[in-house]
Amino acid sequence: MMMRMTALETTDPQDELFDVLDADGRPVGVAKPRRAVHRDGDWHAALHIWVGGVGADGEPFVVFQRRSATKDTFPGLLDVSVGGHLRSGETLAETVREAEEEIGVQLELAELTRIGRRRVDVRLPDGWDREIQDVYAVRRDLPLATYRMHPEEVSGLLALPIGEALALFEGERPALEGRERGRDGSEHVVQLTSAAFVPFVGDYPQHALRGLRSVILRQPVTPFQLWQDRRVPQ
Repeated sequence: MMMRMTALETTDPQDELFDVLDADGRPVGVAKPRRAVHRDGDWHAALHIWVGGVGADGEPFVVFQRRSATKDTFPGLLDVSVGGHLRSGETLAETVREAEEEIGVQLELAELTRIGRRRVDVRLPDGWDREIQDVYAVRRDLPLATYRMHPEEVSGLLALPIGEALALFEGERPALEGRERGRDGSEHVVQLTSAAFVPFVGDYPQHALRGLRSVILRQPVTPFQLWQDRRVPQ
């Protein structure tokens, strides 16, 4: 069940400005505060970075972050490694560099591989989250202990074998067991079903995980495009 948050409870800055887009991702020349964009269901730009690597067992893995309990959308659920909005006037490269604030890993746009683009429309308790998301992947063979979590945005990190994560999202496995590292450095075993993750509408996670696996294994990548959760020609 999704927790209901109010502007007084959330630590997300509700007055930061986002550029409003049309449904095809083009700016319309208007900037609005975060709360108004979500309230009115305006399209806005976002960035997803899927981080993964090769573990000690030689298998590719993916890192998920657990959204803190004070996020204004989908608090407490597992999400893509790095995700964020583009603020008004901000470039994609500037947003990528802020990944260090979120999970403590320095990233530059030039070292990322674009794996897709997605338009997503999700109903919220008090509005809509309508995002045009640019999706990237990067390989980092790092243990979770080397990551630094943002004290207000991320409450935990979880690494899963990509093959097992794909089996979960494709419905081949009803549940998984994973080991999660908390912000205080503690680790504990968690039982995971698809309900533990943000609502990845459609087959987006499958496309993203396959793209990440190709990046990790240094294989060619054909970027996907999911428009209204349907795959369309590039």
